[in-house]
Amino acid sequence: MGIAVIYGSSRRNGNSEQLADLLVESFEADKIHLSDYSIEPIRDYRHGDKGPYPEDDYYHVIERVLAQDVLVFTTPIYWYGASGLTKTFIDRWSQSLREDRDNFLAKFAAKQAWVIGIGDDEPRVKGIPLVQQFRYIFEFTGTKLAGHILGHGNKPGDILQDADALAKVEEIRTMWRSA
Repeated sequence: MGIAVIYGSSRRNGNSEQLADLLVESFEADKIHLSDYSIEPIRDYRHGDKGPYPEDDYYHVIERVLAQDVLVFTTPIYWYGASGLTKTFIDRWSQSLREDRDNFLAKFAAKQAWVIGIGDDEPRVKGIPLVQQFRYIFEFTGTKLAGHILGHGNKPGDILQDADALAKVEEIRTMWRSA
């Protein structure tokens, strides 16, 4: 089982990264920090213009993601949704769909995905829009949304005090070990 962890935080070692790292500890995982790459916003060429897509790191990152079987998207909850880094990366999937590069949708349909969202203001309630957004994204791509963890944290390390999130991590790890 190959795992790609897609970190959407602009801060290293924050709560979302810490929880994701606990999840994949002792599993082989390709850890992709979106903040390490230059990924420009999508350019919409659906209705006329045929200009070039940005020359940036998108193809490198999406190839790494598509090479794995299990995807873990981890992001702070910003304004009830994914971080800008995460959203920009997902927006660029429209480019891959338009180009149908390497059977993009078929590859995504063969994957399962997990979502981790960490917030400070009632994340188990106010993080539901984040989970719903990913549910719709994965319905479109045919990807199985295997589950999610919504955890509570503000200052780095706070997530390590969230017993519910830590229990969910252990539940998923146990399932992965038995697979």
